[in-house]
Amino acid sequence: MRVYRGFLPGLFVGVTLVFVLLNSRSSTVTLNSSADVTIEPRDFDREDARFVENYGFNINKTYRYVTPSLAELGGRGNLPEMNKHVLMLTRVPGAGAELLVLILQRLQGYNAFKHIRLPPGDSGLLTTLQQELLVEEITSIIRQEAIPLSFDGDIRFLNFSEFGRQAPTFLALARDPLDPRTLHRKRNNKWALQRAKANVVRWYPVVGLLDYMEETLHVLQKEFPYFFTGSLRIYNKLRPKENYLSKRSISIKTRAKKVLEEVMADEVEFYKWLKFRLFNKTSDNG
Repeated sequence: MRVYRGFLPGLFVGVTLVFVLLNSRSSTVTLNSSADVTIEPRDFDREDARFVENYGFNINKTYRYVTPSLAELGGRGNLPEMNKHVLMLTRVPGAGAELLVLILQRLQGYNAFKHIRLPPGDSGLLTTLQQELLVEEITSIIRQEAIPLSFDGDIRFLNFSEFGRQAPTFLALARDPLDPRTLHRKRNNKWALQRAKANVVRWYPVVGLLDYMEETLHVLQKEFPYFFTGSLRIYNKLRPKENYLSKRSISIKTRAKKVLEEVMADEVEFYKWLKFRLFNKTSDNG
């Protein structure tokens, strides 16, 4: 009997410890909405490897998340689709986005936010793996840095929601497609422009126009005062150096312009739509 008396309490303690350990592990899984993600070198082809090297990713890096996923929080109605305290300026080639980047860099100290430049990349489309890596890297930076943050990068568009992450608020700057300085740019097909319009409606509260910078900055200052307060003052200081913005230096003959309007009808229509949208916001903001 003495043997059993010693054995039963020991068994009870052992079962209790196992239960506590299992329960603790279960709680950890609940908190970690996503499993650890480790990307091995063999998962990369040459194109992906160049992308990883360009952005400085650690391919053996393990991502560990201890917060609920976007799907979980969105289902509870606690997390909006876009983070209004994080901006992402997508640089459209030849559209003058560097001017907006310069303004953000000048304002970051004044308005107490941080601007981060993503490494330059090519103008090609990103693979799914490249998109996922970039989304996770940006999400990691957002978690590590104090908000508000602004980014700029050579990316066309990243759908963060496809990877279960909250998206930043996207911004862009566009330029008149009939501007002689951008006529060498590759044309877009109708499908691409329709998709771009859908993305603008959903993800881009403001798409500015290089030809209407004062109106653009006025809208940005109203929409995002914690980033763009003082932007018009900075712009007016930079103005004398903007010789490349003068329309008088380069012009197109009327006949040639009509031909171009027919050839680039889709681009012209898209630009007019962006202009209408911007000026509507200008009138709404007073």
